[in-house]
Amino acid sequence: MTVSGVSRAQRRRQLSRSATFWVGATISLIWIVFAVFGDFVTPYDPAGTPTDILNRLARPSPEHLMGTDSLGRDVLSRLLAGARQVLIVAPLATLIGTVGGTALGLITGYFGGWVDEAVSRVLDAFLSIPLIITAMLVLAALGPTTVGVILVIGLVFTPIIARTVRASTLAEARLDYVTAAKLRGEGPIHIMFVEILPNVMGPIIVEFTVRLGYAIFTTLALSFLGFGGDPSVPDWGQSIANHYVFLSGDIWWPTLFPALAIASLVVGVNLLADAIAQIFET
Repeated sequence: MTVSGVSRAQRRRQLSRSATFWVGATISLIWIVFAVFGDFVTPYDPAGTPTDILNRLARPSPEHLMGTDSLGRDVLSRLLAGARQVLIVAPLATLIGTVGGTALGLITGYFGGWVDEAVSRVLDAFLSIPLIITAMLVLAALGPTTVGVILVIGLVFTPIIARTVRASTLAEARLDYVTAAKLRGEGPIHIMFVEILPNVMGPIIVEFTVRLGYAIFTTLALSFLGFGGDPSVPDWGQSIANHYVFLSGDIWWPTLFPALAIASLVVGVNLLADAIAQIFET
């Protein structure tokens, strides 16, 4: 049993009429374009090779629209190129968390009993520790790498998404179509992933979009704290970490513009998440 085609069509129409969706989609798409084609639109080399020390911390001007940073690198170029890092790490981390959380949620919600109890207690233990603290502890032990950041954020999101999917699965497991599948002799794997999964996709999609916004913020927060990936790669969090000390000297551009970029991307993704959540809740 799956969601009807008419229902999906109605949701698509509602989404296409949502101003919130289009604003969020436009903002997100702009940054996606910069992430994909950044090398072709940056006015200068984002890596700043060779480093222009004589032009360090230059104010915004026609030559450098957003000024230069402490190593003389063009802020605008590093801003555009920095979109790639966060838009690789955050979606992959969210996807890992969504896949893992969905699998655990289906298992615990379908089997219930001691399986649900045992897995839920382990998940609750992970949820008792703040996300950013867990990520920092693991990365401090394993070393701050891009792959490590992706895996850690994905694993931290897994129990959060699992709880949502579990609640939806518990409700679905009691319905007649699941009973009919059992009477036909279908196994648990088939029932969970063929029968139940299509009917809990709404909450899963909402969770993915919501967690994506958190993943972006968490990725950049870890980068700001020194737990990001390769320091030579343009990164918004690292840019803020390296330059916020200059704010007291009225050197605001290397910090302000990356901060605005973060804010705009998070707002865009959150607008998308709100629009999608409203559609599935109606």
